[in-house]
Amino acid sequence: MKITRQLQGFALHIADRLIPVKPVVRPIQELNTLERESRRMHLYLATNCPSSISIKRHCKRLGLRVVEKDVRRVDAFLNELVHGGGAPRVPCLRVDGDKTSDWLYSPEAILEYLERRF
Repeated sequence: MKITRQLQGFALHIADRLIPVKPVVRPIQELNTLERESRRMHLYLATNCPSSISIKRHCKRLGLRVVEKDVRRVDAFLNELVHGGGAPRVPCLRVDGDKTSDWLYSPEAILEYLERRF
């Protein structure tokens, strides 16, 4: 089962590189607001994780420029994830507020938050 998930992740990674995502067309004022809001979000992901790839593509489709942090490439990102969120699981979306940060781990919860917010 782990091998099929790895193969699926590898295939999705290749498809993500080859097939571009067309973002939603929005007015310029809304794009400026999205730019400010999306810089407060950090997406912790793994390159070959199918859930991470789908969340990343969904963010691009919405026109969000979230900060992407690959935990398999940079150990500091993994440390941030473990110390801040409490678990070394990807995908994880960190939303920085004024005083606190919210950590969303479930792909369903991340998609629900993005659809509700944007």
